[in-house]
Amino acid sequence: MTAESFVQPIATMATVVDRKSPLPAWAQVERDLRALIDQKLEIGSRLPTENELASIYGVSRITVRQALSGLADHGYVERRQGTGTFVADRPRLVQHDFGLMTPWRDRFRAAGETAASVHLQDSAVENEPYELSRELPVAERETERLHKKRLHMVNGRAIGLTDSWLAGRAVAAVRDIPLIEASVSKTLEAVGLVPTRVEHFLEVRSVNSSESTLLQAGLGSQVFADWSIGRIDGELIETSRTVWLGSRVRFHYATGLHGAQTLRAE
Repeated sequence: MTAESFVQPIATMATVVDRKSPLPAWAQVERDLRALIDQKLEIGSRLPTENELASIYGVSRITVRQALSGLADHGYVERRQGTGTFVADRPRLVQHDFGLMTPWRDRFRAAGETAASVHLQDSAVENEPYELSRELPVAERETERLHKKRLHMVNGRAIGLTDSWLAGRAVAAVRDIPLIEASVSKTLEAVGLVPTRVEHFLEVRSVNSSESTLLQAGLGSQVFADWSIGRIDGELIETSRTVWLGSRVRFHYATGLHGAQTLRAE
């Protein structure tokens, strides 16, 4: 394959950097190349040189180098000394089924994966966000909360981040004890507080700066944000926000013959 043949497809499909965008130029280039790799480019394909990419996107070589570094960090490309940058064979997307009652870590371990959550005990305490509090009656918004933050990992890679705000009986029950396997749900179960109903609200957005750091993801990365409200016979026990990194998790949604629904993250 000639050098020109590596350049032409990218040049045809690339989206030029928007100078008016608040997103840094390197992040725009990284995002665009990531999309091209996901949708168009085959594993093993060689990318244009830094000079060629700089010309295609209208940016400096330093900007291109930063974008390629981010892609390499996330497993999208492999940089080979003296030969160039190639599309990497990325690890498969993580599979996670919300429709099952078994905790996600246990399902992964049963499948031979290494799955764990880390309780970020030194993280700053965060107030319950408006996206959750607006779904609650005024009286419940004013009750005490206990904040817990956990980072979720599979095979050593961060895939998600959960903030929980415990309420009601859960505050006193959990305040002075360590989380079992860094899991709020397992800890609540151990003290006899298992929600009988959990509502979920799902949306897609970009990571914020804190999430970008903890998930080791670029600022342009997309996440699935799952907001939930858990109750025991109507009594508020927990609200939470979980963000799943879109480049490492995907969702599957199905309906059965009688309208049964399953929402699965893969």
